[in-house]
Amino acid sequence: MTCPTCGARLKRALSYCNHCGANLSALKLDPEYGSPETTTDTLVWVIIGTTITLLGMALGGMVLIKNGSIPEGLGSAFVGLSFAALVLVESVLLWRLLRVNKAARQSRYPDEAEDFKTAELGESSPHVLEAPAESVSSVTEQTTRTLKASYKERE
Repeated sequence: MTCPTCGARLKRALSYCNHCGANLSALKLDPEYGSPETTTDTLVWVIIGTTITLLGMALGGMVLIKNGSIPEGLGSAFVGLSFAALVLVESVLLWRLLRVNKAARQSRYPDEAEDFKTAELGESSPHVLEAPAESVSSVTEQTTRTLKASYKERE
């Protein structure tokens, strides 16, 4: 995860950025960013719509060539450009879809092991706890008391 304010790489999903202090929890609730599922659905529908439109344009160009409405050279160029646009636009949309899915997967299952690398820690010697000088009494021994029953006479 990266902070959208300062661009710092964060090891896990946090509420605030460690570097600049930006509120990151507001981004999760902001409808402008949308949920990954909504973004994925939108991209899939854009891919479907673009495919239908560009294939329809190419098919329309072929029909116009067959009817003789446009010259064959111009029609062939139109159909070729339609297919080239189809390949280019679809590849960009599929690349974007894969990036959104990867980001959604990382936000759902952050790599927690990355936060606990021991390479960052220096060498340390093992510490041994020393025995207390005096025996320590239990807290309950000092706070518990025996309650005596008190009786109230009824009138």
